[in-house]
Amino acid sequence: MPPIRHILTSLLTLSLLSSITAASLQGFTPGTAYAASVNGTGDAAFANQLLPLKWQVATDGSGMYDSKPPILNGILYFSDSNTLYAKKIATGKTQWSYKQGAHPQIVTNNSIFFIDNHEQLVKISASTGKLIWKVKVSARAMEVGGQARLINGKVYFANESGGVAAYNPVTGKKIWENKNIPMYAGSIYGEYSGVFVVSSTVDNIRTQFYGLDAATGKRLWRTEGLYSYVTYQNGRLLLREQAIAAAGTTTAAPGYQLTLVQMNPATGKISNPENYNPLDDISRLGGFAASIQNSYIYSVDNNRDTDEYILTRFTRGSETSSDLKSYESFGKWLAGPADGMAFFQQGTQISGINLATDSIVTFDNPADQIEQLQRVGKAVFAIYKNGYISVHHSDTGALLGMIKTGVTYAYFGNITIDQGTALIPSEHNTLAVVLPKELQ
Repeated sequence: MPPIRHILTSLLTLSLLSSITAASLQGFTPGTAYAASVNGTGDAAFANQLLPLKWQVATDGSGMYDSKPPILNGILYFSDSNTLYAKKIATGKTQWSYKQGAHPQIVTNNSIFFIDNHEQLVKISASTGKLIWKVKVSARAMEVGGQARLINGKVYFANESGGVAAYNPVTGKKIWENKNIPMYAGSIYGEYSGVFVVSSTVDNIRTQFYGLDAATGKRLWRTEGLYSYVTYQNGRLLLREQAIAAAGTTTAAPGYQLTLVQMNPATGKISNPENYNPLDDISRLGGFAASIQNSYIYSVDNNRDTDEYILTRFTRGSETSSDLKSYESFGKWLAGPADGMAFFQQGTQISGINLATDSIVTFDNPADQIEQLQRVGKAVFAIYKNGYISVHHSDTGALLGMIKTGVTYAYFGNITIDQGTALIPSEHNTLAVVLPKELQ
């Protein structure tokens, strides 16, 4: 996978990232911002601080960036070499395996749903791995693949080569299908008062949203624009509108740092634009993400000339410049808001800022810049270019240990903690590491 920081310079990827992280509704998904790395830190500096590796397993990297990893009741579900496995996190023991399996799309207390390489939607038992049913969902090979979500008692399926459908999760019977909804680089958002809402890209720049009758699959409306999804609030989809002037222009263009609009899921109509911080020139400004936190909006924007990310806070409903707060002085934005904190790095120093009080937590860390940072509960994981990960306590910044992943590149999926064990996914394996007692 290429470095994310290089990909982010295109509006297409802004749209794709907003789709990928749509499940993270009230905060930015950690680990999506990257800082330039300097000299890697050597093994000797970490030798006495390594945390014990519990087990590791080879994977095919599917679902690496899932906002909610397929973990349930102490079991990790993962795929490798066309086989789906269920592994006990506490022991590393494989509970069962299913050949011709794939990465789980849906995990419930009783069942696992996935899409196999024969274009079939498959349901198996979560406890035994035994087949319950399977149904053909595409007449032709899916080059990129499909996606499935369980919403309001229906399994919704989207095929990137075209079309969406709904299935009965108990029997596998098709409820309806609409082959005329393009889903290239698409996302499933949800069902809102009987309207099923999805989106896809139009021309690798613009996004098109569709509303379908959840009972029949009939198309109700289509809305197109430079929009990325933020959240669902008060019966409306809240979207960030990217300024058209920012789409590749080389001349100065006035505009707003942040514009939010509301979409009515019943009609697709756009209304109630909210404009924040007028600027003389937005041609080199890229809107990366926005998050609603109580009465505030947190916006992450990148300067396309320096490839740096800046966090800004706006007061919702107040469109005057005096009500904004910039966190640029704290350094390069790394992650957050996450549980009331945002994280920055200035030089090699990592800091965590309590957003309610502006109090600063200074983090112990090796003298190097980090590639990626994630917060999970009280644990803060700082990832370095050479594949090492330092583990800190979010309240004190104390360095509690190091993880030697053995990976020679710093691209990891979302880390999960289950019963004191950190699960760290990469493109080719998943590591289970015992966390120190301070984080148990």
